[in-house]
Amino acid sequence: MKWKKIKTDPSAMMEQYNVGPLTGSILASSGFEKETIEEILDQDATITISHATCIEKACQRILLARNRKEKVFVGGDYDADGICSTAIMKRTLDRLGIENGYYIPDRFKEGYGLHASTVKLAHQKGYSLIITVDNGVKAHEALLCARQLGMDVIVTDHHQIDEEIEADIVVHPDYMEEEYAFLSGAGVAYQIALNLLNHVDDTLTALCAVALIGDVMPLYRQTRKIVRKGITLISRGIPYSVSKLLYKPGPCNETDIAFSIVPKLNSIGRMEDRSNVNTLIPFLLSENRQAVDAYVTSLNQVNDRRKQLSSQMSEKAETMLKEEDSFAVLHDPSFPEGICGLVAGKIANSYHKPVLVLSENGELLKGSGRSVEGFDLFTFLSGFEKKEAFGGHKAAVGISIRKENLNALCEYVNENMKQVDLSDLEHETPAIVIDPSLITFDHILDLSVLSPYPKDLVQPYFMLENPDVKEVVRVGKTVRYIVNTGKGIVEAVAFPSKNLPVIPHPTILVGTLSINRYKGTVKLQMNLEDVL
Repeated sequence: MKWKKIKTDPSAMMEQYNVGPLTGSILASSGFEKETIEEILDQDATITISHATCIEKACQRILLARNRKEKVFVGGDYDADGICSTAIMKRTLDRLGIENGYYIPDRFKEGYGLHASTVKLAHQKGYSLIITVDNGVKAHEALLCARQLGMDVIVTDHHQIDEEIEADIVVHPDYMEEEYAFLSGAGVAYQIALNLLNHVDDTLTALCAVALIGDVMPLYRQTRKIVRKGITLISRGIPYSVSKLLYKPGPCNETDIAFSIVPKLNSIGRMEDRSNVNTLIPFLLSENRQAVDAYVTSLNQVNDRRKQLSSQMSEKAETMLKEEDSFAVLHDPSFPEGICGLVAGKIANSYHKPVLVLSENGELLKGSGRSVEGFDLFTFLSGFEKKEAFGGHKAAVGISIRKENLNALCEYVNENMKQVDLSDLEHETPAIVIDPSLITFDHILDLSVLSPYPKDLVQPYFMLENPDVKEVVRVGKTVRYIVNTGKGIVEAVAFPSKNLPVIPHPTILVGTLSINRYKGTVKLQMNLEDVL
């Protein structure tokens, strides 16, 4: 990784916003306007209710369904946002006393979104109103089918709208007040719930926060306040089901949720042979602690298996890489489809090149691609005409092709990459150079005022130049550099997953700062990203 050294004077920020030197250094490096900085530092977590016309129309139709004793069907999605959206809408309808059902499609057999076959089945079972959550704006065939069958549909979604939506009511951040511009699918469902229930439900707030983090939404406006409130609730064990998904129940932050809770929810949809994503909804809403504990044990086993498969698949994929390829297309019949995106992301990050990983599904090759900074993967692959299915954005895509077209895809990639110079796109990651004496308990604790940490804020990587390393200690595969800060000791820890070199007398250490609490011991810690 290449580092861009940032040297800055935090004093103005410290004085203006009453923050510590580490926080002040990050803010001074951000280039943010005063209004944005004040929003980040504002600790208010007051959740407000949207009164957009689209939400009012949706609520009126749902209440009409209650009065008419209609059956309402919820069509969800298989990622963390879609799962939480489904749970939010299910709990809301339950609280209103509306008979309802839900279904999340099989990632592999059915794919994303509401399908006409599901609509027909819902109609046969007596449902007259469909509510989509975290999907629907592209479900044209299914929506037309519902219209032909005389069923009403409320689409609640946050994905980009490119065409006319064949639905009676569409609830989308584009049609809501600016305060709600950064809601995910669960955020849209949550706003409908707030309007219908007339109060803030802690369980729904926590679920919404997990979804917003899982979908990596911009952490501003109402999204920021929901996430902040949700973190507080999950830290307190509310709801029990969600808090049990933490690796260490108790105080948590957005990073803990992103790396502990979200992957476990996503793992169910990725592991087609071991789980059914629809079972997550009653688990998330359950108040039976014994049942929750039993489910968490099973869920952890599925997630552990997912991590094991991901590791094995990554190792195999790496052996297939060719140094001369600036864009890697990797295919093997043994690759599980649900893991392709994870492996592509890992390899793209490690080798700094675009990667497409493909699995076999009958006569099709299906998989995912991940890009690198500055390279528009979606546009690049859009020009390949022999695709069966395709979607995504600049950084990530999903693709399906027929087996016989694999060579054509590889030729297309190789030919078009001749016009791309990835060296021009090599990205320098900012790291703030600090004096080691600034690493104190108070200054690290002060960094929490930036939580939840916006993605577009300078990431909190700090750099120590010519550190006073007193000792290098190995504990298993973990390496600890014992650094004298002038005011005490900080342990700079190189975890095995980072594959960092062991340098007895490093000239530069780069990492994030934290306070490590373990078995009654509290230590200052730098989690290393690089050793030079």
